[in-house]
Amino acid sequence: MERAPALDIEPTARERANPLAGAVRWLFRTQEGILLVVLIALCLLLARLSPVFASERNIFVLLSQMSMTAIVAIGMTLLIVAREIDLSVGSMQAFVGVVAMQALNATEHLLAGLAVALLAGVAVGLVNAGLTLKLKINSFIVTLAMFSIVRGLAYTFTAASVQNHHKLESFRAIGTGFAFTLPGIGRVPWPVVIAAAIFALFAVILNKTTFGRAVYAVGGNPRAAELSGIRVDLIKTLCFVITSVLAALAAFILISRMNSGQNNAGFGFELQVIGAVLLGGASLAGGQGTLLGTLLAVLLLGTLNNGIVLLGINSSWQVAVNGLVIVIAVLLDARRRRSLGQD
Repeated sequence: MERAPALDIEPTARERANPLAGAVRWLFRTQEGILLVVLIALCLLLARLSPVFASERNIFVLLSQMSMTAIVAIGMTLLIVAREIDLSVGSMQAFVGVVAMQALNATEHLLAGLAVALLAGVAVGLVNAGLTLKLKINSFIVTLAMFSIVRGLAYTFTAASVQNHHKLESFRAIGTGFAFTLPGIGRVPWPVVIAAAIFALFAVILNKTTFGRAVYAVGGNPRAAELSGIRVDLIKTLCFVITSVLAALAAFILISRMNSGQNNAGFGFELQVIGAVLLGGASLAGGQGTLLGTLLAVLLLGTLNNGIVLLGINSSWQVAVNGLVIVIAVLLDARRRRSLGQD
């Protein structure tokens, strides 16, 4: 069972004596290192091709947009490591968006709207887990059905977008406000701070807690995990719920940015999230993947899509790139598994 992409990355005695050699080896022999190198090269290229790319405004707008993908990708990483998947996270952007905005308009209270959003996430997560684990239906099929059901509910709740009638300043600040200013860098948007906090929290949970170790054990070998006393269904249920709750939180940030709930929001969002998780080194076979790899993949894909827009390339290529990334990530995963003799 491997947590990180299965490459030979154990440091040699020479590398332990020479940290620089170990760092170079990490950069070019691990999934995370390669993603970091490609990301830096892409940023340098785009900065040269487009003067707008390196501007403070573009960078923070880009980071704010990527924050929502990163938040959901964190949950999806846990779920894929646990050998499950959730295709309904895109439709959640629409469903949670319209019901949360309706709650905000009705109550004119920020916490009420946020509570409705998170409870909707818990409900969808529990349904996905129940159908998958209790009825023994493949999570791909279950969440594909939920993808349509949740999208249909979004259209049922409203035939058009739900506009902001409550005018809560604190609500608008979540998606478009700034948390603080860093000297020499500029103002840092709230979505970036929220995503960073969630990343730090789940990085600790996944790498330093019993629950995190159980997630890897369940994904690596569910039967062995069960025999060792791990409650496999409980671990997977928690992963489903975490993913849906984070998707609901991202939807809440989205409606704050748009200042309305859109019943057509989130089309293709699930492909962005899953593509980033797989490109980051997680395996559909379960048992391996890292949040660092996922984060770097989100940054890489977001930067690539931003470059497509800035360079005036047809925006339809963004959809094609997301599909291509999934194909490449699956091929890389198959290659890693063959190298370990897992196929």
